[in-house]
Amino acid sequence: MSASISAPIVPLEVLRTNECGCVAEIIASDEWTHRLGELGLREGVNVRMVRTGEPCILAVAGHRFTFRCDPSTMVLIKLTESTG
Repeated sequence: MSASISAPIVPLEVLRTNECGCVAEIIASDEWTHRLGELGLREGVNVRMVRTGEPCILAVAGHRFTFRCDPSTMVLIKLTESTG
């Protein structure tokens, strides 16, 4: 019998510099979910934390953008291996 270990799911803001993951879920209003999707930040997309802080800098699909965490918008990330 093989044991399956699932990667942890954490809020985006706890990622460290160069830590990577896949967007597991976005909890936000429909308007914000749509806007984030337009920027490329949607479920199933891989992200990398370029710089932590407020705002942080994310790498998504070959692009970088700043993101300011907000209590009304939660982005949950399934951690993957960092790629330096």
